[in-house]
Amino acid sequence: MLTFIEMEFLKLKRSNIFLLSLMGAILPPFLMFIAFFAFDEGNTFELLFNNVNMYMSALFAVLLFAIMISYLFGREYNEHTLKTMLTIPVSRGNFLLSKYVMFLVWILILTVVTSLSTLVFGFIAGLEGFSLKLFIDSFIQLLFENVLLFLTFSPFLFLSLVITNMVPAMVGGAGLTLVNLMIYGQTWAPYVPWVCPYLIASGEIAEYGISIALPYGIILATFVIGLVISYLYFTKTDVAL
Repeated sequence: MLTFIEMEFLKLKRSNIFLLSLMGAILPPFLMFIAFFAFDEGNTFELLFNNVNMYMSALFAVLLFAIMISYLFGREYNEHTLKTMLTIPVSRGNFLLSKYVMFLVWILILTVVTSLSTLVFGFIAGLEGFSLKLFIDSFIQLLFENVLLFLTFSPFLFLSLVITNMVPAMVGGAGLTLVNLMIYGQTWAPYVPWVCPYLIASGEIAEYGISIALPYGIILATFVIGLVISYLYFTKTDVAL
C-alpha cells in the first residue's frame, strides 16, 4: 500500500490541479490579509488565525476537498487507467483505501501551506501578538478541523465513482459551501456533518448545549456510510473498457 501511495503522490506532483489546490490553500490567508488593510484597527495574529481557520474549514475547504477527491478517483476512469491498475496484485478494497489515504495526505499538505502562509501574511501586515504557542495551537486546530472534514467526504467518494466527471463534485461542493454559510450559527448547525468539524475544533459546539458525542457520532456515521456504499459499489461494478 505504501508503494501505491508513493506512486499516487508522484502522479499528483505532476498535475496542474495540485498547484491549483496549493493556491486554494493560500487564498483564505490572502483574502484576510487584504481585509485587514481595509479594517486596520484592532487586528492581531490571533484574530487572523481565527478568521483563516473559520473560513478555510467551513467554506473554502469544502469546495476544495470535493474537487480533490473527485480528481483522485475520477482520473482513473477518465484516463482509462483503472482497468490497468486492477491487473496488479492489489485488491479493489486496498485500491480504494490507498486512494482515500492519499486524499488525507493531500489535505495534510494543504493544512501546512495554509498555516505557514497565514503566518507570512501576518508578518507582512505587521500584526502584533505573535507567539509560537499561538501558531502551534492554531495549526493544531486547523489540522483537527481538516481531519474531521476529511471523514465527512466519503459520500463524495461514492459520487466520484458513479459520476466520474468533476462537474457534479464542484456543484456539490459549492452547494455545501452555501449550506454551511446559511446554517452557521443556527440551532441545528451541529447536526450538519460539514459544519461540525469547525464547531468541534473551535470549541463553539459548547454554545449549542448538546452532548459532544452527538456531532462526533454524525461525522463517524457519515464516514462509515459513505465508505461502505463506495466499497460495495466499487467491488461489485465491472470497469468499462
